[in-house]
Amino acid sequence: MTMVFEVMSRGVRAVSPHASAEAAARAMDEWDMAFVPVCEDGKLVGVVTARDIAVRTIARGLPPSSTPVGYLMSANPCWCYEDQSYDEVLNRLDSRVPRRIPVVDRARRLVGLLSLGEAPTDFK
Repeated sequence: MTMVFEVMSRGVRAVSPHASAEAAARAMDEWDMAFVPVCEDGKLVGVVTARDIAVRTIARGLPPSSTPVGYLMSANPCWCYEDQSYDEVLNRLDSRVPRRIPVVDRARRLVGLLSLGEAPTDFK
């Protein structure tokens, strides 16, 4: 049985809910990601996507340089524990889930990202 910690990416970076939308967009560009986890005191509190920034700031006329990520983020993102089995995670997700989800420890501290389309499914 493949466990999440065996296939997740480590060293994931996050932004603060107090960071600006502009700072989050720059982080996405620098880290080559379409979304970034949002953490406060190391704990996952949400995720913000490039679409969140475009739709929730630009379309609403909000200034990206001063609009906090916490105002734009999805506060209840899909996430999983590092000590869950990969199959268990797949079974509880539905088709609307993004390809990458944050991985947390039991204290809900961000420890990695799980790429759903890239994890091996034939480990023994």
